[in-house]
Amino acid sequence: MVMGQNKTNLEDKDILQDMLMTEKYVSNTYESSIMESANENLRGAFRQIQDEEQQHAKQIFDAMKQRGWYKTQ
Repeated sequence: MVMGQNKTNLEDKDILQDMLMTEKYVSNTYESSIMESANENLRGAFRQIQDEEQQHAKQIFDAMKQRGWYKTQ
């Protein structure tokens, strides 16, 4: 093995799947924070961030679907 060479060879599909799962988790965490926040300004900030996370997830989903890596029913 060459010094500094990465041992794992993740494929693009694996990376996108991991990214999508992470976005789903983060979005769910923000949803819980929105539901449990008593401060309206904080709730609004969480909503905005959650919306951004969902937009990121949609971009990842679209990239996976375009490549045939995410099958929908």
